[in-house]
Amino acid sequence: MTLTLRERQKQALREEIMNAAQELVAEKGYGAMSMDELAARVGISKPTLYAHFANKDELVIEAATREMKQMIALIESQADRSPMDQLCFIMRQILQRQVQMHTLGIGPWPEIFRLLCAHDEALGYMQRIGGDIVALVQQGIAEGEIDPALDPEAVVRAFFGLASALHKWYVAAPGPGDPQRAADSLVEIFMRGVRRSHDSAE
Repeated sequence: MTLTLRERQKQALREEIMNAAQELVAEKGYGAMSMDELAARVGISKPTLYAHFANKDELVIEAATREMKQMIALIESQADRSPMDQLCFIMRQILQRQVQMHTLGIGPWPEIFRLLCAHDEALGYMQRIGGDIVALVQQGIAEGEIDPALDPEAVVRAFFGLASALHKWYVAAPGPGDPQRAADSLVEIFMRGVRRSHDSAE
């Protein structure tokens, strides 16, 4: 269905609002982000902002859901690749997003996580992504790519731990001087750590 010019403009503004909200959350945290500041960042009035999103919770949920839908589409686009290739690709995409959004070191906000868990649609997307990762790990073990001596749950936890590692480095250190190199290294660490070696295959 072809959208009208007005509908395209409305959708473009919604996207701009969600992008600005993500930037503010990265800069200040969810609790400190205000709808007043968000409206000013986008350059619109508060009534216009509230015409698109009823409140901050609704806005953050839709922005997070948008990100998860994009991640699911990426996962599905790689279905013809091997399990390990898919896992490394997905981890690289997650880390790249952190680098591009300049969210290194802020960590996931617990209040946002709780908000998403309380929302049926968002929770469903989170479970779907988690289920996809579990299935790829199991498939990787079955096809001999991932070391069968490893506990599958531990491999899944290692995946998500490394995928969020850039968030955590700022807690104890200034952070990676080259975020892109750090992201590539984390993918390499996962790949080397779980891949079945020639010795174990014999």
